[in-house]
Amino acid sequence: MARNRRNVLKSLALGLFTAVLVTLIAMLLLAAALVYLRFSDRLLTVLNQLIKLASIVLGVCAAVPRGGERGLATGVLLSLLYTVLGYAFYLALGGGSFAVGNMLGEMMLGAAAGAVTGAVRANLHPRARARSAGA
Repeated sequence: MARNRRNVLKSLALGLFTAVLVTLIAMLLLAAALVYLRFSDRLLTVLNQLIKLASIVLGVCAAVPRGGERGLATGVLLSLLYTVLGYAFYLALGGGSFAVGNMLGEMMLGAAAGAVTGAVRANLHPRARARSAGA
């Protein structure tokens, strides 16, 4: 039982690390693009949301292997951790306006994306192992 919990925590940590890393790289690229290109505030908001969704999807893909177990729960938990962590850092770094409704909306959207991604990953057939050349 303890080994199973340890494996779940390891997969969650790997998924969260992947999601955060994807976010940081994408935000760095977006900031570099902003130096040279002019984006409207609306486009910037849309790109920010797409980066969050892509980060959640890739994080869940890292946490839930093909044919894995508990994909739905892992996807939801990972996305909620990612969202709460993101808001906590936003506020800690002096983020301005904070609306509970916006946060809950983002949590619900992220949870839906994480749940769907986790469920799909868990229900895919595991990849067949490569057969030896002689067989």
